[in-house]
Amino acid sequence: MLSALILLRHVAETMPSAGPAEARLSEAQFRRARALADFLQLYNPTELLAGPGTGCTDTLAPLAGRLDLRITVTDDLAPAAPKLPSAAHTAVWTAARALRTLPDARRTTIVCAESAVLAALLVAVAARDGHDLSRYEQPIPLGDDTGVLPAGAGWVLHRDDGLLVDVKPLAVR
Repeated sequence: MLSALILLRHVAETMPSAGPAEARLSEAQFRRARALADFLQLYNPTELLAGPGTGCTDTLAPLAGRLDLRITVTDDLAPAAPKLPSAAHTAVWTAARALRTLPDARRTTIVCAESAVLAALLVAVAARDGHDLSRYEQPIPLGDDTGVLPAGAGWVLHRDDGLLVDVKPLAVR
């Protein structure tokens, strides 16, 4: 059975005075969310998961409305982590927390969150499924000075009977 796990960075821009959790979408960003819904509905998702904050829920709202799906908001998809010894420890902690939010791998799910959470989740799913990410040329932003995903970007993880078989970038246009 074919399915997908779509990892999507919200379309909200981070504002200096407000963190991503408080960011509201502008009219242009709402148009971007509606355009993403046009594309993402083709995957026929059955689950919509969002990190805390209006940026994630507002990004998924047009798709949820079209498909009559509920958006499940979970703190397990938040980028906040306790003080840990290194960025690697933080990534592992973030990935373990995010992994537990995922439903049955044979269902198509869209996860909307921050770059660091999505990158950690991508690596964790690939490791869990024994999938080698080194063969892809796409960089994996870690949410620090190495970069972040652009608004509305991400990855489509193609799965066969629940196991990861291919990763494609979700291109920003």
